[in-house]
Amino acid sequence: MSIRTTDYETRLATAQAMMETFMKSMVEKDMDRWIELFDDNVVFEFPYAPDGYTRKLEGKSALYQYVKELPGIIEIDLFTAPAIHQTLDPNVFIAEFGVKAGRAVKTGKPYLQTYISVIETKDGKIMHYKDYWNPLTVLTALDEESGQ
Repeated sequence: MSIRTTDYETRLATAQAMMETFMKSMVEKDMDRWIELFDDNVVFEFPYAPDGYTRKLEGKSALYQYVKELPGIIEIDLFTAPAIHQTLDPNVFIAEFGVKAGRAVKTGKPYLQTYISVIETKDGKIMHYKDYWNPLTVLTALDEESGQ
């Protein structure tokens, strides 16, 4: 008798694998591997971004241009394990995770961020990513005006 994996278990395993690749690529500064998680027409949003920061990126090319600079700004050494929450929509999950060890490259100040991300997928790629994070953590780490 074989045990059948439920849709729930399959979706959970897929979301966990996606987040593992997401985080591992960031730690290893492999933005080429990271960008492959996304659909060509991805929409990536930062609803809590402060004035002067990017709030929305449309398309894989725009996202790659944005993220390829990140390792020179923020260095991430370790993430917390993500908590994955499934939704009633089988293509949407929520991931809660954080940066457990990281720093701003320019200032050397700690970057210890918490994220709640709402992620919509289609055919194994991320179509829409809403990235909720604390802007004060970024401003403080980078020694920017509103965070001092």
